[in-house]
Amino acid sequence: MVMKPAAPPPGSRARSGGAAGLTTAREARPDGVVVRLRGGLHAATACVLREAVEGALEGGPSTVVLDLTDVVADDDLGLWVIPAVAGDAHARGVAFTVVAPKRALRSRLRRLGGRPFDITDVRPAGC
Repeated sequence: MVMKPAAPPPGSRARSGGAAGLTTAREARPDGVVVRLRGGLHAATACVLREAVEGALEGGPSTVVLDLTDVVADDDLGLWVIPAVAGDAHARGVAFTVVAPKRALRSRLRRLGGRPFDITDVRPAGC
């Protein structure tokens, strides 16, 4: 059986890159933008995360939700991009929330410091 990547839902954009293949899908919602990541987040793929969030911020949403449900964080260097993009969101007056259902990942994110952002283990309603 051959598995093919699913097409992104209407209104979203998909991008992949890096050695382990970090894939992003961006979906506009009435209350903001959801950026979903899938794959390995590490130093070589962190730029894909940054570009996806920067693209989401361009439209001037009130909220950006970064969904890490399907992410494996291979090293902390890739995770350091998250406080940076949270700071970019904060500077534009945009609320920034990270969805990280895996307890170990939430713990690592909390230790990063930097710009504060919300971390939750469940997707907000409607995401």
